[in-house]
Amino acid sequence: MKIRCSCGAKYEFDVTPEMAREPVKFICPNCGLDSSDLVNELIRAEIAEQFPDATSPPPTPAVSRLKISREEKVIAPPETESVANTCLKHGGALATEKCAVCGKPICPKCLEQFGFFCSPFCRSKAESQNKKAPVYAGQKFAVEARFWRKAGIIFGSLATILVLAVGFWIWYAWFGSVPHTYFSLRFADDDRAYAGGTRLVGPDQIVFLHGGTLARYDLKTKKPVWSQELVTKEQVAAIVQMENEQRARENESDEFSSVPPPGSLERKAKIALQRTLSLHVSGQNIWVAAPGKLTHYDWDSGKILQEIPVPEFGDEIVERGDELLLAGAQSVIHVNLASGQTRAENFSESGAANVATANRENSAGALAAASANGQPTDAQKLAAQAQNLNLPGRLALPALLGNVSYEQKIEAALKDDNSRPPPSPSANSFARAAENPVLIPDENGFVQFSTRLVQKNIVAHEAMRAPPQKSVLNDPNLNVSQTTEAENETLNEMQRNNGGDKVLEDESVYQVTLHRPDASGIPDWTGQVVGPPQLFVLKTVNVLAAGKTVIVFDKSNKKLWETALTYPISNLNPQVGENKSQFGEGPCVEHGGTLFVFDEAVLSAFDLASGNARWRLPTIGVVGLFFDGENNLYVNTTTGNPDDIKYSRQIDISKNTDDLLLKIDAQTGKILWRATPGGFISYVSGNFIYAVLSYDPNPTDQEVLNDTLQGLQRPPYLRLTRLNPKNGRAIWQYDQARAPVAVRFKKNFIELVFKKEVLVLKYLSL
Repeated sequence: MKIRCSCGAKYEFDVTPEMAREPVKFICPNCGLDSSDLVNELIRAEIAEQFPDATSPPPTPAVSRLKISREEKVIAPPETESVANTCLKHGGALATEKCAVCGKPICPKCLEQFGFFCSPFCRSKAESQNKKAPVYAGQKFAVEARFWRKAGIIFGSLATILVLAVGFWIWYAWFGSVPHTYFSLRFADDDRAYAGGTRLVGPDQIVFLHGGTLARYDLKTKKPVWSQELVTKEQVAAIVQMENEQRARENESDEFSSVPPPGSLERKAKIALQRTLSLHVSGQNIWVAAPGKLTHYDWDSGKILQEIPVPEFGDEIVERGDELLLAGAQSVIHVNLASGQTRAENFSESGAANVATANRENSAGALAAASANGQPTDAQKLAAQAQNLNLPGRLALPALLGNVSYEQKIEAALKDDNSRPPPSPSANSFARAAENPVLIPDENGFVQFSTRLVQKNIVAHEAMRAPPQKSVLNDPNLNVSQTTEAENETLNEMQRNNGGDKVLEDESVYQVTLHRPDASGIPDWTGQVVGPPQLFVLKTVNVLAAGKTVIVFDKSNKKLWETALTYPISNLNPQVGENKSQFGEGPCVEHGGTLFVFDEAVLSAFDLASGNARWRLPTIGVVGLFFDGENNLYVNTTTGNPDDIKYSRQIDISKNTDDLLLKIDAQTGKILWRATPGGFISYVSGNFIYAVLSYDPNPTDQEVLNDTLQGLQRPPYLRLTRLNPKNGRAIWQYDQARAPVAVRFKKNFIELVFKKEVLVLKYLSL
């Protein structure tokens, strides 16, 4: 029998009688169509023609196999309705579509395999005839195509995101996170500033005081809103005239009177006027303090809105939130920056009260002066100056020092004075500032702090090592490698000749009185202490420090507890009542129920209620403390050692004491990390930590320099470093070949006032 499948494939096989009893299975190998039923019907028909009696099988011996090939049978779907709805390929599965070429019924399985074709033959035939057929969405190759298309899109998107992320990280690390100029305003050479300040107001406004120029600028347009000159040429000329008249009176009898260089008096007068101004901004209220008055300027026009005469206040003004506190002899004036209203706080007449003044000197500071002036030298300062010399300066230093030393010996011989010069200033100067009370600002007012010398006791201590038994200066084979040793020996000899081998320590007895305003009704506290007393007004307590003793009071002048320290507390306050400097708070700081106190060599933490020591950390030269929002303590200190205290007058220009930053767990005193960023940190807020280091060999631009070595020193510079709070490493460094007169930080903004420019830096912060 010959048959032809609907796909076109032809087949031939023999029909035997056994096929009637045992149906055959026929599946087209080409297209996979199952035509078993149709083939069996054809076989039975052929057998019926040969054997009419269908019930009796044919004799076996006659024909064992019958080969029929009379005509070719075509296998096609039956014409009945039931066959038309049945898929012939998949055993009676319900057909849902028809082949686009031959019209054969096809089921969903066929659609998944071939689409709208019943076989590859029909699909290739449609392609050869350019016959278009719809694409079945569930077909395998379409599903796979969609899958790989989606996979490609996802992979491409991930690759694009990765490339963009890497590119953004590179841009952020090298450009975005590095400070760049956001605002810059340059001034002429004759408009140099030697003091100033800035305040960013809102997102796009800046108010600054550059020397004697007060101005407001729009940061978006980089244009001025208004500008005012507060230091005029007439003011400078008036001061110069007064100075010339005074010099003329003093030099009438002096035949060889000195003539100042041209322009030096004008510059000095200008500097003096600039440094008396201070900027205070609260919201859109701009105030400038000057001697004798406080001026309020209009935000929109810069015109004067209000002037408050304050003839009593001193050199410093204390800013407390929205108020300025101005202390007088027996009263304190509170000025509200928003409204301009003032109120007075009166004290009883217990003495002529003085206003807090800047930078009270301690024992060592009072005795520190330049060696060339025949006075003891600050060893640390001189060593730092020597290290700032350039190479020619270091080479010329021995000769210059030898010349200065020789001149001092000649001067001493001419005066025929074989005795050692006494220390200067005299011991009486320690108690000189202690006779008058001062007013120290509190959060709710002022505390009157009075001291009186009861018994004077000034003790001298050796502060230098013994001179070497064999002088390197007498070595006939002195070579270049011994230059530093020779310089140190020369400087230390000059130090001894100037009386600088000893320091004076004030161990006098003082009577201290703490007094509140008359209206408060709080009783006074009076007691005696040993050593120069200092009062630190904190949030909930007041701390009295004298020598190596610390006494803690509550706000009603009640004594809470007392403790002893290892070393005296250095007087580091920038001003009385201001317990915070550019480099942090201290030396007494209240935070989180703990009182932190640092003396010359130890940082201690005391329980505020009981006075028990929680922990102590030896460290030399702490200058300030900062706190973050996670109970961590940042300490500005140095890499010094105890010998720096014991031999405080010993000069060693080869020794380099670095600035050291410690991050400490404030609760336990555990050091989390330490870093030497080159400078002290001056700002801590969240993830923003900045260290500042600057140097200016000639801050006042003098034409004739008093220091012989000034011209050999390194040029000025500024280095700003942002530190990572997690490990103390530098995130970036910003350098300038000049030194600023004012630096201020606000998150990712850095405000700088230079002599001839106001500069605002900004960077992207994530």
